[in-house]
Amino acid sequence: FAMRGTAFRLAKFQNTMMQWYDDFACYVPCGPLKEGRRMSVAPNMEHVPDTHGRVERRDDGHMLVVFERPLRHEPAKVWAAIAEPEQRAVWCSGIRFEPMPGARYDIWFGDECDGPSHVSGTLGAFEPPRKLALGSIDIQLTPTADDGCVLRFADVLWFDAKRSRTAFANAVLGGWHQFLDRWEIWLDEGRADLRLKEPDYACIDVPGRP
Repeated sequence: FAMRGTAFRLAKFQNTMMQWYDDFACYVPCGPLKEGRRMSVAPNMEHVPDTHGRVERRDDGHMLVVFERPLRHEPAKVWAAIAEPEQRAVWCSGIRFEPMPGARYDIWFGDECDGPSHVSGTLGAFEPPRKLALGSIDIQLTPTADDGCVLRFADVLWFDAKRSRTAFANAVLGGWHQFLDRWEIWLDEGRADLRLKEPDYACIDVPGRP
């Protein structure tokens, strides 16, 4: 009887662990997925949608990736990290612009990027410490009652013919996810994590993704 009870408890434990793995699989590095399977984000965790973003369709038909992240820092501190060249040069040297309306911006993408290696233009918006627009990239900071803010980051998906829309969206989501994580680490810890890897969005369900 004791052995049967032990076996029952072991089986129950294994079932629980398998359920836990299915729920949280997107948080561990994944290899090739089995055909027809996509790992989902863990349930009942409010920060997950803000972390992994979503895809929306604008009125003009263009699709864009959107991230909304609650931060424990006031807008002025978050703004300074991206607007002040001295700070930006430490944690995000690939983005350059002078902090003034109408200034030129330049963005250099890493070697892993499949798109253009460099884009440039004129700041579409520069409204400290709330709104910044670099081409199709739109950044907005909304203060919250707890002296923090919500960071909204959006970028248009300029699809190409080299890969599927899903693959293209995954690449853009992964790249900007990494960028936002680095931004948060700089704000929270005052260090630049330049070795941070992009998450594999083939493992993650994203609302609205084509």
